[in-house]
This record gives sequence, structure tokens and C-alpha cells, in this order.
Amino acid sequence: MTSGVTLAAGGAAALVIGAGAVGWFAPGAPQIAALSVVRHGGAGGGDAQPLARPGAGLAADVDALETDLAVPPPPRPVAFVPPPRRPVGLVPAPVVHDVGPVFRSRTSAIVRLPNGRLAVLLAAGAGDGRSRLLHIGESFDDRWRLTGLTMNEATLADGKSTERVPLFGETVGVAPGGDPQ
Repeated sequence: MTSGVTLAAGGAAALVIGAGAVGWFAPGAPQIAALSVVRHGGAGGGDAQPLARPGAGLAADVDALETDLAVPPPPRPVAFVPPPRRPVGLVPAPVVHDVGPVFRSRTSAIVRLPNGRLAVLLAAGAGDGRSRLLHIGESFDDRWRLTGLTMNEATLADGKSTERVPLFGETVGVAPGGDPQ
């Protein structure tokens, strides 16, 4: 071997050992990356490629990858489509509730008035905020009207149908005089 090759081999070995020692004693130290490309020509040197700098073809490589790495355009907003409208002549049927349980839950007492007639003491409801007396002929809600009342039963009517609502249990029969007890 020639002295230049021996010197180069020794320098490369010292460089590798030094890099290992630096990595061993200072593992967090930043590492300097160096890249160099050396091309050696053949024996005659006539067909040797010119030396290339590191990263010289990088711009051409990035241009070739541009179509593969292209970011797609953001999606276009979708036009708002309102829900279909109900035909003008159609109106949904109103929700019909059973008036019996509602009236029974609001009834607090049956009151005999000074004139001898009966009235219902209704507890405060969700819509009105206070208790009230309901006399025969008065409206219970938007649909039902009190049309009859005994101590145990109320009769509500809406013009089409009549509901008999037992208030405080089973009816107790009629006294011999014909008056409800």
C-alpha cells in the first residue's frame, strides 16, 4: 500500500472512532450530517463522469414529485337545500289528550257554595300559575267545559263528546232524598 492510502485509511478509522466517542460521551449533542459524492473514473479516465455536488439533482427530483405530492383543493361548500314544505292546504291534526286524568290531577276539592251549588277547586296549572274555582258552565281549557258536577264525578263536554270523570274514587250511590251525598 502506498503511504497516501495508509494515511487515508488511518484518518477514516480515527474519524469513526472519534464519532463513536462523541456519541457515547455526549448523546444529546447535535450531529452534523455531511454528504459528499465522489465518483472515480476508470483506469483511462476518458469515460469519467463529471463530479456532482451533493443535492444537485434535488430540484429536478422535487419537480418530478410535485404532481404526486400535490395538495388537493379544499372542498367546495355544498349548497343548502331546504327541507320540502308541507302543502299549503294540509294542517297536521291537533294532539288530543285524554281530559280525564288531567282534570282529575288538577282537582283539589269539591266546594259547596253558599247558594248550594257545587264548584271544583283546581290546583295551579302549568299555564295559569294560581288555583281557581271552576263553576258549572265555565271552560276548563281551550276545548273542554264543565257541564255537570257531583261530589264524586265531573262531566266535561266539548260540543262533540262528553267525558265523565270520577274524581275521588267510585261513586257512592244516591241518598233516599235523591240528592248526591
